Amino acid sequence: MKKRMLQIDAFSDRPLLGNPAAVVFDADDLSTEIMQRIAREMNLSETVFLLRPTGDADYRARIFTPVRELPFAGHPTIAAAHAFCGEQSRTPQSLMQECGIGLVPIRVEDDLYTMTQATPQFRDVPVTKAELAGTICLPLDLLADSPHRIVSTGVPWLLLELHDLQALAGLRPDLGRIERICHGLGAAGLTVFADSGAGATPRLRVRTFAPGEGVAEDPVCGSGNGAIAAWIATHRNAVPRGSYLSEQGVEMGRRGLVRAGWETTAEGLRITIGGAACIVLRGELDLGDAS
Repeated sequence: MKKRMLQIDAFSDRPLLGNPAAVVFDADDLSTEIMQRIAREMNLSETVFLLRPTGDADYRARIFTPVRELPFAGHPTIAAAHAFCGEQSRTPQSLMQECGIGLVPIRVEDDLYTMTQATPQFRDVPVTKAELAGTICLPLDLLADSPHRIVSTGVPWLLLELHDLQALAGLRPDLGRIERICHGLGAAGLTVFADSGAGATPRLRVRTFAPGEGVAEDPVCGSGNGAIAAWIATHRNAVPRGSYLSEQGVEMGRRGLVRAGWETTAEGLRITIGGAACIVLRGELDLGDAS
């Protein structure tokens, strides 16, 4: 059995930056077990498999970390959209992705892919800031005086704001402690950020740690940035509409740029996350009799 595949750097228009995702085409005949084994073989933050949609969508996406399937993730969504557009004779202005959380609308404009994520959900946590400071080996006074919460726009992340960029760069994460705490809280991992203020470009810098998903540090996390955008809209800029630019992956040498936005609608807070993408590898999986 052979399957076409691409490796796509999401949240970057330049190769070897942003966050790489493997995209496997025509995956309808692959079992869940084989998809998981392929994701482990790729050993990227996520591998996405494209299938025929079951309803009113352009394609269906199944997304796997090296250890489990996720109902949604941000950078594989951008990678999948870029891969799907590459198969078309013309680039559509909008796409609809079917995945574990339902339908995800994606706007395509000037090589920028902007997804609407799920309606945000917030949870308070019984873990103290002192405990979280210990997980990243920082003094407590380098954490910002702001709420630490679990926020999900499709994937639940434990969010923690730091005082400044210098504190963010100086992290020494204890991955075992992060995994234990996040597992106990039902969070995919810990996303930390520093806010330089509304006038700065980029405004935010982000780092994401998900050892429980087999990802020590995610270069650029679309769902984590969506959770932060919901946090910003709720706790810092309580205005009906807003947007900003975020960067992630700087400390890993894989800087990516994320365009985050929010809008208050009758249905609730609407979060959008956008970024560029570029293909860095084209190939074919030769699975032999792996099934």
